[in-house]
Amino acid sequence: MKVIIFSVSAGAGHAKAAEAVKNHIEFNNPNSEVIIIDTLKYINPIIDKVVIGGYLKSLKISPAIFGKLYDYTETDYGLALISAKLNEIMTFKLIPLIHDFDPDIMIATHPFPTEMLSILKTKHKTEVPIVSILTDYAPHSFWIHPSIDAYVVSTADMIEDICVKGIPKDSIYDLGIPTNRDFLIKYNKRDTLGEMGLSPHVKTLLIMGGSLGLGKIEEVYEDLLKVNNELQIIVVTGNNKKLYNDLIKYHNIKIGNKKTHIIGFTNKVNKYMQASDLLLTKPGGLTITEALICNLPMALFSPIPGQEEKNAEFLLKNNLAVYLKENQITSIIEDLLREEKYLEEMKKNTIKFSKPYAGQNLYILLDELVKKNEFKELSIM
Repeated sequence: MKVIIFSVSAGAGHAKAAEAVKNHIEFNNPNSEVIIIDTLKYINPIIDKVVIGGYLKSLKISPAIFGKLYDYTETDYGLALISAKLNEIMTFKLIPLIHDFDPDIMIATHPFPTEMLSILKTKHKTEVPIVSILTDYAPHSFWIHPSIDAYVVSTADMIEDICVKGIPKDSIYDLGIPTNRDFLIKYNKRDTLGEMGLSPHVKTLLIMGGSLGLGKIEEVYEDLLKVNNELQIIVVTGNNKKLYNDLIKYHNIKIGNKKTHIIGFTNKVNKYMQASDLLLTKPGGLTITEALICNLPMALFSPIPGQEEKNAEFLLKNNLAVYLKENQITSIIEDLLREEKYLEEMKKNTIKFSKPYAGQNLYILLDELVKKNEFKELSIM
């Protein structure tokens, strides 16, 4: 199977999903040839720097701007039309790549390449099957385009919303967001905590802000230090070096009845999630998916306006998480730890929404679409 996966490096989620898909395809079919294209960077590095650089800067400086843009593009036809025109201009840069590589199937893990591939298919520039993997827990109009053979969604709740936007129900697949196969590995909680000098008999809270270490992690951490209960706190700072340098002074030091373990960037998130009792995080799509697989309840802070707020709504509606309101973080955590049944109830609920075999099931879908397309081509001949 020859596969092109088109992604965009806007944060790590889309790229992680692309790597996970590649991982599953190569595991199931070692003879496969799979390439991942950072779409905007491939088309024009300057455009990538302007668009993605601007996006990341807005998240750090003024997330509200991104939230307004998210809302406007959902309802404003003019803005959507401008975006479509820009994507159409850039789309044709992909044609030589597609012709040279001659894929059996193409996959998009971001709205930009989803729209570009839709344009190519609609204009009959390719007949290759196209799959779009939505990496959040609510659909946005930017994801939804004609001529996409399969939409893969994280939860059945999204199916009706996508159908309303004109997509046939039989092309929407509730398979879940693929994660790396490493998330199928089971770790011993006692051993993991022991490696960090932590106790299996004390509640362990894990704080993360995605690969970029975004959100008010330091403020949340300081509020946890005020909690009356005995706690162990693991903080993963990701690629945020400033945050790591600010917090490393607390590493393996006991403050009152709290002990802290600080970790920078790591590819062992699965291991730390399995060792924890509660995840405090911004609600990114991949982070949510990973936590659900690890049956880990969540407490949410600093959602990016727009898609992460929608993700938070999904989690709260299904009693998978609590929301950490500013100035109430300490009391919310104390209430959770005092009424342990709430934590247990959320943990049980994660089992209903966990899709650990999303990658395996996606591969089966890809294989079916490729075979169906091959049969169609033979019928035409």
